[in-house]
Amino acid sequence: MQKIDFYGGSHGNFLELVVNVAINQNGYDISRPQFTPDGACHLKEKDSSYDKITVAQHYSYYNVPFGSADQVIRIVPNKNDMLICITNSFLRAGDKKITIDDLEKDTINKLSLFKKGENFLKTIVDDHGHRVDYPRSVIRNYFYSMLSEYSNGLGMFVNFTPSSAQIHNFPFRAFFDIGNFYQELNEIAKFLNQDFFPTIELGKLHSDFINRNQGYLSEVKCKQVWSAILHGKPMNIKLNLVEEAWINVQIAKSFRCYDHPMMIQDEYPTNTLDISKAIFDWKSKDHR
Repeated sequence: MQKIDFYGGSHGNFLELVVNVAINQNGYDISRPQFTPDGACHLKEKDSSYDKITVAQHYSYYNVPFGSADQVIRIVPNKNDMLICITNSFLRAGDKKITIDDLEKDTINKLSLFKKGENFLKTIVDDHGHRVDYPRSVIRNYFYSMLSEYSNGLGMFVNFTPSSAQIHNFPFRAFFDIGNFYQELNEIAKFLNQDFFPTIELGKLHSDFINRNQGYLSEVKCKQVWSAILHGKPMNIKLNLVEEAWINVQIAKSFRCYDHPMMIQDEYPTNTLDISKAIFDWKSKDHR
């Protein structure tokens, strides 16, 4: 059986749709809406005309074993994909909506909405006690660890079950460039001993996927913000908690600056020039 093994936030349901339509040729009409308001590719699950030849599930997460005859496609991110994966993992918790703009407020109730928040919630309560609200800096630091530490971030997205089944690794980053995406779909087709048939409709579906992808759009935004910081250019910014944490990770990696007061206060700067001046001034003191 053809299977896709993936962790939440890494777009297994979208890849399943594309493989079934453009490789398995199941005849499903992708010109119709395919995404929920949160951007998850779940609408096909309620459509009786959708033929599931390749099946995407969280097999490794739930320790579901594979048969030796299974053909398994794993979606494999790398450390540079964590902003996208973590953002979408929170914003697409099944079909439930959770905000990461103000997760410091009513934190326990928000994280209790979905299973993926259990470990996050347990750690916060163990470290800081049971509270209604938590300091924004506290929540930001947990996202910082997810973005920077293997065990708290990437390791949770690549913890695949060892198997004797046939395995093909699909690079997560390929989702975000249509040319690369098509090349990797062709590799999947070879793995399945089939062919890949791109169409104009598939290109439109991919554009819709990109335009609705909160994690990818967040990455584009954050890279613009980081560039402005490095060039000392002013830009008004409003970042969510994951984005604030990502900027802090970049500061740590580039400047070896880990605990500047600006980075650990609850109120994060709202202009890139303030961040730029602070970190360049801090770094300049290393030469004195």
